[in-house]
Order: sequence, then structure tokens, then C-alpha cells
Amino acid sequence: VRIGSATVAVQEAGAGARGAPRPLSFRGAPGAELPAGAQAYSDPLDFDVPADANLLVSFHLPGPVVAAPVHSQAVQRSYVSGPGDHTADGSPAAYTSTITSWPLLTGVDVGGGPGSVVLLGDSITDGVKSTQDANRRWPNVLATRLLNQSAVPAYGVLNQGISANRVVADRYPGDGVSTDTGGVSALHRLDRDVLAQTSARTVVVFEGINDVRWGASADQVIAGLREIADRARARGLRTVAATITPCEGESLCTATANRQREAVNAYLRTSDDFDAVLDFDAVLRDPAHPARMLPAYDSGDHLHPGDTGLAALADSVDLRLLVP
Repeated sequence: VRIGSATVAVQEAGAGARGAPRPLSFRGAPGAELPAGAQAYSDPLDFDVPADANLLVSFHLPGPVVAAPVHSQAVQRSYVSGPGDHTADGSPAAYTSTITSWPLLTGVDVGGGPGSVVLLGDSITDGVKSTQDANRRWPNVLATRLLNQSAVPAYGVLNQGISANRVVADRYPGDGVSTDTGGVSALHRLDRDVLAQTSARTVVVFEGINDVRWGASADQVIAGLREIADRARARGLRTVAATITPCEGESLCTATANRQREAVNAYLRTSDDFDAVLDFDAVLRDPAHPARMLPAYDSGDHLHPGDTGLAALADSVDLRLLVP
């Protein structure tokens, strides 16, 4: 993939920028060539990023793109222009269509601050079923809570949720072209998505529902979670896990899957493998029917919480548990 040019700006509204977009460089050049399977990092840029702001990262693709990485469940619109290089446009006029995924861009590394909490998760962390363009994913709500208090450091929050992701099984083999956007397993992406993040202080692991829904045993999930905790702690991170939330009523959430879910949760509640545990199962479950999500929190598919349920998850977090 050839990146002809790229810019960054603070979003004003839609595809409109607040101020002139700032050009990015790659080893001093205005663009970069990405070989298959490779990554490119732009050069450091002196650019102020306001707290709780959306960024517009624009790039011009001057040639054909046969295949590219994509974050499929962005729950946010991206804007596509007509032909030509419009990366320097602060006006939205050239951007005539939208998509609801994030192609190519995999992260923005922002310096300063006391560090970050990395949330390693699946579609619930990714924000599936939250309101589009509203930043109501539970990581966003948690970030706002951290920003608006002074009892603990105002950590940044890195959302490393991937829809359909699992703890121990790869959805994508890790090489070559695939139409499956569920990614490699949490075990296999831990180094890249957590340990390689320069600001990481704490990791919160909230995964496992897709493993048990697709036939993994509790023992397999527990072994994977234990390995994640061991590897993260060996790198100096505080390790936090969240219990798996209820999903009875969803087609793959069988009685067998629920028994495995409950076994994983029992392990998390009683083990000291993690430094702390967030009991998200207790937050979302219906007290009258604990295998199901409380209707007020259910998006309607019985697997994903809606905005109210996602806010309940974030609001339930004792912020002190995130501090190393």
C-alpha cells in the first residue's frame, strides 16, 4: 500500500477540521510504502491534542489497494473524498461519502500524561451496539471518569477491543489476506497491542465470551488468561481481569457455554493470578435470572450491552484498582 501523504487535525464536525491539518512525515518523507504485513510509524509531531477530542487522520492513496487492514467495528463514521489528494483540506466539501470502519490506521501514540490503561477485549469493549458517533463505548465512559477526577492519576485509556476476538483461538491466521476481521487471539496480540504501548501502566483483560460460545473449555480460557497475567506482570504492568458477562438468549450462548463461562468467572473471583478483578458479570446480570443480561442493559441481541449497560460497566470500576 502506498501512502502518498497524510495529515492530522482536531475534528470540528464531520469531515471538517478545527484549524489547518498538519502534515505528517515518514523518515522525513511525505509518504510511505507499506510492504505486505508491515507497519509504518510517522515521525514525531509537535501537535497539541485536547483531552476527549476526536482526531481526523487523513491519508491519500495514489494507487490501487488490493488489500488493507481494517478495524471493522469503528462505531464511528470515516469520510471518503473523490479523486485527488485532499489531505490538506480543512473543509469537508471534498469528502462526499462515508464508511463505518477504520482502514489502515491502527493507533495514535500521544505523549505526556501519567500513562495509560490498556483495555484488551472483544466486541463489548469495541463498542458494538453503542450509538454511532457518540463515543459511548465503555472505554470512552471510563476515560471521561478518569479525566474528571483527581483521586488517582488521570490515565489515558487505550481501547484494544476487536469484535469477535478470543483469548486462545485466532480468527485470522496472522499472515496473508483474510476477510475475517476478528484478529489473532489475545494471547498472540498481547505483545503488539499491550506490551508495546509506550504509555501502558495497567492492562484490563475482558475476554472469553467468544471462546466459550465457540466451544472452548473453561480450562483453556483460564490457561490463556493466566498466561496473559504472567506475561504482563513480567513486563511491570498491573494486571486486572473482568468476569465474563451473561448472554443467555443469544443463539451460541448455550447451557454448555454458560457453564464454561461460570467456571471461568469462579476462577477469576477466587484466584490471585491477577492483581484485581472487576466483576462485570455481577454488574450486568439479571438478579432474577443470572444467566441473562438485565433487560435495561441489553442492546436487544442478549450478548452486547447497549449504551446504558456500557455506562454501567465503566461506572462500576473502582478507579483505585487501576493504579499500579
